[in-house]
Amino acid sequence: MSGSIPLPRPGQGADKARMDEILRVDHAGEYAAVLIYRAQKAVFEGRKAHGDMVRDLSEMQDQEAVHLDRFNRLLNERRVRPTIMTPLWRIAASACLLYTSPSPRDKRQS
Repeated sequence: MSGSIPLPRPGQGADKARMDEILRVDHAGEYAAVLIYRAQKAVFEGRKAHGDMVRDLSEMQDQEAVHLDRFNRLLNERRVRPTIMTPLWRIAASACLLYTSPSPRDKRQS
C-alpha cells in the first residue's frame, strides 16, 4: 500500500511514548487477569465439589502474578504510570465475582 505510514514497533529505536503505551496495556492485562482469577477462585473456595478448579485457578493466578510483578518492575524502571483505568479493573473484577457467585439454590446443590 503506497502512502501508508508504518507504525512504530516496540524495541530498540521505538519512541518512549509508544513503549509507555505498550507497557501500560500489558500491565493492565496482567492486573486484570490476577483480579479475575482471584474473583473466580473466591466463588468456588469452600465448595467441596470444586477443589480441583480452585487449585487450577490458584495456579493460573500465581502465573499471572509473576507476569504482573515483572510489569510493575518495568513500569517503575522506566518511570511509566499505570493506566488511569486501573481502578475500573478492580470494580470489574468485583462485578465478575458478584455475577458469577452461586445463588442460595446453587449452594444447596454443591
